[in-house]
Amino acid sequence: MKVKRFMGTNMQQALRLVSQDLGADAVILSSKKVAEGFEVVAALDYQSEQQNPVEVERQLELQRELERAKDMSRERQRARAAGEPLPEFTPVSMPDRAGAQLSTRPSSTPVLEDGKEQSSRPSASSNDSQYHQMMERMSGELSELKNWMVSHGGSAWDTGRPITWKQSQLWQRCQDVGLEPSWSDRIVSQVTEQNDMGRAWKQVLRQMAVDLPVAKQGSLDKGGVFALVGPTGAGKTTTIGKLAARFVIQHGADAVALVSIDSYRVAAHDQLRSVARILGVELHTVAPGEDLAATLETLTGKKKKRLVLVDTAGLASQDPSFQGQLAMLKRACTRKGSGSRMRCLLTLPLTSQGRCLQENYEHFKPAGLAGCIFTKLDECFSLGPAMSVAALTRLPLVMIADGPKIPDDLHYPDAGKLVRLAEQMARMARTRWQAAEAMSLANRRQTGSLQGVH
Repeated sequence: MKVKRFMGTNMQQALRLVSQDLGADAVILSSKKVAEGFEVVAALDYQSEQQNPVEVERQLELQRELERAKDMSRERQRARAAGEPLPEFTPVSMPDRAGAQLSTRPSSTPVLEDGKEQSSRPSASSNDSQYHQMMERMSGELSELKNWMVSHGGSAWDTGRPITWKQSQLWQRCQDVGLEPSWSDRIVSQVTEQNDMGRAWKQVLRQMAVDLPVAKQGSLDKGGVFALVGPTGAGKTTTIGKLAARFVIQHGADAVALVSIDSYRVAAHDQLRSVARILGVELHTVAPGEDLAATLETLTGKKKKRLVLVDTAGLASQDPSFQGQLAMLKRACTRKGSGSRMRCLLTLPLTSQGRCLQENYEHFKPAGLAGCIFTKLDECFSLGPAMSVAALTRLPLVMIADGPKIPDDLHYPDAGKLVRLAEQMARMARTRWQAAEAMSLANRRQTGSLQGVH
């Protein structure tokens, strides 16, 4: 265990001094206000269940001894310059520990490491030798203490668990990527790299990819019954067109059927009707109060459609019709009979804020969500919020839409590529902000110069 005392005019300055000397494995033992300002005592390799007050005090006294030696050295230099008698140096007593330590005597006679006494008025060379010995000892005591630590702060979401300086830096980088704080906290707590920040960040990125649930490649190519749910403007109908077009190319138009339960908006069926006409597939509409499960039973049973896609209305949760549509979807998802049971896929537009995406998940969760689809990748500037929803809810990511083209702009996801793209977006955003800040500063300086001229 290695202990050190820090003094500052205020607590922030004292902690800043801690940040310059102690590393990520250190803890703060105490902090108090003293006559000189604020005192913070921190330790490295400190185990709370094996506290040793004598050892702590011994190392603190060792530090005080070094500080006295430094003050004495400055005083002797001043005395030499002024031609005054050189002051004597007398060590203070410290708790002893097995091994070579500074011993103390009742008299004022200084004692060196080897136990040999000096005269009552030591020479300059003997005092300098003792000073250098103490400096070497302190250098050895503090050789492994480095960097900065904030162990007293805890994490943002779990204040009971300390978070080190390195973890706090990694956590902040996760925020730049757009990750939710709770996911960031979980990721950085799993980092094992302790020395190199670059390698530690790579480990964070790998953990992001591991945490992101991704459905099996080609999972929708086998067919099934899927309802796309989500807010208005999320891209549900366009995504249905892309999925239907892909399946028609592979299996023919007779294998696909489209169903719309969006009877709440004016001309709600027009876009889907255009898609069905172009692709040559069947389109069925189900009005509020009708049995969606019965329609699906007909399509997957008698007509043997391999892929049935259901388009839903993007209703707000406060809309009186929302609960009716939700109940219709739940009945279809739990129906029993021939053919595939319907599964709901949450459509998450990447242009929405993280809180909106979380609320969308909560609103449609009662329908029984089987996965999610990211849309509008080509329009977004941060992947972190949507990735956080998928990771924290364990909702598998099934597809990604990155443009308006049918069926080209629809792909199966790759977790590693998504994480790298998310980091790249964060770097670009930071560069833009830095450039904007530099330009703003230059403009302010130019304005100030012009005002000075006038």
